[in-house]
Amino acid sequence: MSAATSWFWIGAIGMAAGTVAPAWRLATERRHRAHYAVLALITGIATVAYATMALGIGGIDVGGTVLYLPRYVDWLLTTPLLVLYLGLLCRPSRRVYAALVAVDVFVMGSGVVAGLLDGTAKYAMYLAGSVAYLGLLWLLLRTLPRAATGYSDRVDAVFTKLRNLTVVLWTLYPVVWILSPLGLGLLDVGTEVLVVTYLDLISKVGFVVIAVNGRDALDSLADDAAVPVERSAAD
Repeated sequence: MSAATSWFWIGAIGMAAGTVAPAWRLATERRHRAHYAVLALITGIATVAYATMALGIGGIDVGGTVLYLPRYVDWLLTTPLLVLYLGLLCRPSRRVYAALVAVDVFVMGSGVVAGLLDGTAKYAMYLAGSVAYLGLLWLLLRTLPRAATGYSDRVDAVFTKLRNLTVVLWTLYPVVWILSPLGLGLLDVGTEVLVVTYLDLISKVGFVVIAVNGRDALDSLADDAAVPVERSAAD
C-alpha cells in the first residue's frame, strides 16, 4: 500500500467518524434538522471521496503526476455546504449567498482546469483562481459578518469561530497546490496527499465538531430570528 493510499484511508475513516455526531443529532432531534443535515453531508461526502481515492478510483494522469478528480468533486460539493452553514447562522440575502457559491465554485473549478493545463496557461488559471479567492475572502470576512450583526453573542461567537477556521485553512490550499506535483513540483505526491488530508480533516471535521458543540447557539438563533428582519426592514 502506497503512502498516498494510506492517507486516503485515514481521511475516509476520519471523515466517517466526523459524520457520526451530526447524523445522530439529525436522527434524534427534531429541531435544527437542516443544520445537522448540512453538517452530516459535509463529512459524509468527503468520506465517499476519500474511500473512492483509497480504492484507486478517479485518478487522472497529467504529465506524469496524478490529478485526483474525487478530491475536486468533494470540494465542489462540500465547500458550498460549509458556506451554507455559515449562511444559516447569519441568514444573508440570497444574492449574497449566490455570490459566495458562484465565486467558490469558480475557485474550485480553476484548480481542476489549472491541473489539466501546461505552461503559462496553467499559471494563468491558477492566478485567476487566486484573484477570485480574494473576492471570496472579502465576502466571508466583510459581507457575512455584517449580515450576522444583531444576533446574540453566542451566535456571533460560533459564527466567528467557524468563519475564522474556514478562512485560515482555505488560505493554505492554494499554497499547497502551487507547491504540489501539479504546480511547481516541490512536494512529492505522498507529502501533498498527507498535507491535503490533514487540512481536509481539520477544515471539515473540525468545523463539524465546533458546530455541534455550539448547538446551543441554534436555539438562540431561533429566539433572535426576528431581530435581523427588523434591522433589514429599517435599512
